[in-house]
Order: sequence, then structure tokens, then C-alpha cells
Amino acid sequence: MGPSDHVFIPTVLFLMSYIRSVKFQPERLEVLASISWTKAVLDILKQHKHYFFDHACLRVIRNKLGEHVFQQLPRVIREELFQHGCLALRREIWSAIRDFHTPDLFVPFMYVFYNTDIKQLEVPPLVRVQDRLTVMDMLYNLGTPNGHDAHTFKVKMFDTQNISIEESYVLKRVLRGFRSLSSLIIWKACDDAMLQIIGVTCKQLESIDIWKSTNATDSGIRMFLGLDAERPFKVCSSLKRVAIKDTSVTDIGAFYLMIHCENLENLEFSQDCFLQQLLWRISENFIRTKTVFNLKTLILQVNKPCTMLNVVKSLPKLEELTVWTSLERVRDVESCDFGNILSLKLGGLNHPTFLKDMCSLIGSQLTSLKIETVHFDVDIGLIGKQCPNIEDLHVINARIKVTKNSDDQGQTFSRLKLLYLFLVQYLIEPIHIQRPPISPSSPAGVPHPSTGHTALHTLLLNGTNLESVQVSGSSALTDSCIDSILTRNPLSKLKRLVISHPLSIDNLVVPLTSRSVVRIQNSCPAIQCLGDLKHWAVTPAQRRKLSRNIPPSVIKAN
Repeated sequence: MGPSDHVFIPTVLFLMSYIRSVKFQPERLEVLASISWTKAVLDILKQHKHYFFDHACLRVIRNKLGEHVFQQLPRVIREELFQHGCLALRREIWSAIRDFHTPDLFVPFMYVFYNTDIKQLEVPPLVRVQDRLTVMDMLYNLGTPNGHDAHTFKVKMFDTQNISIEESYVLKRVLRGFRSLSSLIIWKACDDAMLQIIGVTCKQLESIDIWKSTNATDSGIRMFLGLDAERPFKVCSSLKRVAIKDTSVTDIGAFYLMIHCENLENLEFSQDCFLQQLLWRISENFIRTKTVFNLKTLILQVNKPCTMLNVVKSLPKLEELTVWTSLERVRDVESCDFGNILSLKLGGLNHPTFLKDMCSLIGSQLTSLKIETVHFDVDIGLIGKQCPNIEDLHVINARIKVTKNSDDQGQTFSRLKLLYLFLVQYLIEPIHIQRPPISPSSPAGVPHPSTGHTALHTLLLNGTNLESVQVSGSSALTDSCIDSILTRNPLSKLKRLVISHPLSIDNLVVPLTSRSVVRIQNSCPAIQCLGDLKHWAVTPAQRRKLSRNIPPSVIKAN
């Protein structure tokens, strides 16, 4: 790389085996002021950390700061300062050996700065029982009798599902004060009684997540929805998203939610627990009643064509569908049954005909396609032809082939923005496109690189709108290939390019040298991350040399 190349290198830093852009634009003055103020306040609180029973000094600090913060600053500014403080606290390292006898710093911070008009509140993990009780007592006292204004409340303080009776009792009292919630997260601690309190109290709730709350059961779901009350609770009409992963809720409780929550769009659960039973319920229900649901996402693990047909017809508003199946064909289902699907994920396929059928039915409307663990060669030319609007393409653990002359099929992959190919093997076709002459020494700086054309070549050649590329490398991707690709498609919108090692024992390095690094930098003005150079034919010494060759004038200019 000569001196004439220096002026074309963008402002980057070589960190490990990646090249990343440097951000030289400073933060806004008000943001810097908020961060500085927050740090100063935390420093004061660190000096006044007291034993659990001593709050006198905290009251003095709250009164002194509160006189200004609560009375002089607008609510929006107070909210911003509070959230900055919470973010800074998450970076604090709590030590059981060093800090166990004093409160977690979050406790005095909440004591001093929390007010009931805060719209978003997240209680992070707290190791000490005393800290958890202090925070909940404070929330209860402040929320009595007028309640809290928060729209989002995240309770992540518990480290186990078996919380004490006292903690459970106080948390129930706290929940009664959050009446305006649209989003609630209670991890590990939610039980059936809490679900009933939430159903009665939160009349505008749209989203609830009770991950790992093993004390939540089907009975709790009935209580949450008010199915045994005089009339169902209002959450039945407001709820849009429910997450019941790793709980004791079964397919019965999940079906309660689907039947009674008329606007439910997203239902998340541990698919290994009761997916088959739930799909059976949906299928049988459709056979008997022709009932349809409003879910927009679903995991469909089926090996019977009739089950797939009934479930799909039960969910006409699906936008994102995951299918894990060994079926050979898609039978009886019509394209109108998939009328709203924009994102499709296929896994475990044994037959290429199933992929072909799905692409034929809905390929033209897809914007996202993800394929995992298939037992045949994926034809990238077929996808490009039948999915012209694809923006996001993922292929994981598969073999990929390219149809001959697929590069001449018009505007295939012209809308592709995100490309992710992981643990893939490329089937190499003989070269059938014209390339620039190869350097007499070596096409890529390695002794014997492969030659030929792969699906990766096709995707890079045709993806004129690519922004992010993270792929397994190929022994057939050489410097001359990069030259040819960038001559035809400069990849002017590319921000991230990561090419890792080829999935081959015989080829541990992608045959790309520092020549390709410079070529990519020159051609792609938006590039922010380039790697993984440790899997390229670029030695550590060459990477250091490239780093030293970035002129300071370029850095200062930006």
C-alpha cells in the first residue's frame, strides 16, 4: 500500500481483527451536563452509604436535592436525569464480600430521586433481602393513596423463584399502586395471587412478561383474565403481548389467553413444553367452531398436512411464521391463507420441495427469510427469483448452491439489506463471469486458493442495497473476486462487513489480503466495521502496519 492510498482510507481504528469507525462528534451539551450531574450525585451517595436501618442522612439529602429537583426542574428533565442515574448504576459492580453490609447503591438513589410521576421504572437485581424490602416499602408508601404514573414497570430484583412470604406480601401491595401500566415485567416472582391483582388493577395493560415465575399456573391465568368473576377484566380487551416462558402455565392457560384476549398479537412460551398440545387445541377448535385468532407470530412444528392447514386458517393475521417440519410438500394451503406474512423462518426441512412450495406461495411478499438446519442444498437462485422483495436473509447450518447464470436474472436481491450466513458450506461452480486479470504472483496471497463462483459471489454482486453482511468465508473468494464485485456493485451503503473462516478443514483462511481491505474501504464510504481479519490472509504485522498508516490529518478532519 503506497502513500497515495492513505488519503482514501476512512477514519478507522484497528481493534483486534476488526476495523471500526471512530465517532468524533461530541454528545450534546445537555446530555453531557446530565451525565456529569448524575456522576456527581452518585459520588455523594457513595459517601453516605449507611447500614440498612439508618435513613436519616438520606432524608436530609432528599430534602436538599428535592427542593431543587422536584420543584424547579420540569418533569421531562427529572425523568431524563433519573434514567441517566439508573443507567450509570447498572455499570456499578456490587461485591458480596465488600458491600454485603451496606445497601446496594440503587437503594439510596431510589430513596433520594424517585417520584411517582416517573413514567418508566426498572428495579434491577438486588442481592440483599433488606434492599428489596426497602425499595418495595418506599414504592408502597409513595404510591399511597394516589398511586404511580408509570407506564412501564420492570421488576427484575429477585434472584430466585422462591421469594420470602414477606417479599411476596409487600410486592402485592406495591402492584396495587401501579394503575396506569401499559407494560409490566415481573421475573421469577409472579404467582397466581399477583396475577389476579394485576388483572384487577391494570386496566390498560398491553404487555406482561412473567419469565421463570414457576408459581404462576393456569388458575392464575383465569384469575388474571377474570374468567370466574361476574364479567371478564378489561385486560381481555387491552392485552397485546404475553410472555409465559419457563412458568407453570400449560397449553390450557395459553389457550385461555388466545380465546379471551381479542387483541392478543404475541404469545411467547417455552416451545418445548406444550407446543404440540397447543397446536392440537388450535386445530381441533378450528374444526369444530371455525374460530380465528389475532396472533401475528407463531412457531409451527408440524408433520401432518391437516394440522398445518387448520392452524394456518385459524390465524389469518399472521405476519411472522416459523415452521419446523419434515413434510415434503405444502398441501391444500393457498397463498391467501398466508396473506399477511412478511417474515418466514424454516427449519429442519428434509425436502427442497417444501422450500420451493413456500417460496412459490408467499415469496413475493416476504421481506425476511431465515433458513436453519436443512438437509439438502439451498438454491440461492431460486430464492432470488421468487423472493424479489427480500430485505433480510439468514441461512444457518446449510449447504448453499448457486444456479448457473443467476447473476443475469435481473434485479434479484436488489432490496437485500441484511445478509447473515453462519456455518454454511458453499458449493463452488466453475467461473462463468468475466473477471479482471489475476496478479501473476498469487490471486490472494495464499499458495493455492480455489477458483470458481459461489452463492456468496452472487449475493455480493446483486445486493446493491446491502448494509450489513456477516458470513462464513469461502476459499473461492479472492482479491480479484472483490475487485470484480466492487466494479459492478460498489456496495456504497455497506456499513458492516464480517467474513469469518471457511467451513472447511482444508481452508482455514479466506484468501483476501490487505489489498481487499483497502479496496473495500475506498469503495464503501459508509463502512463502520470490517472484519474478521484474523481469518483473512492478513498477518498481525500487516494489520498493525495498516493501523499506523492512517494519517492523523484524516482523523482530525473528522
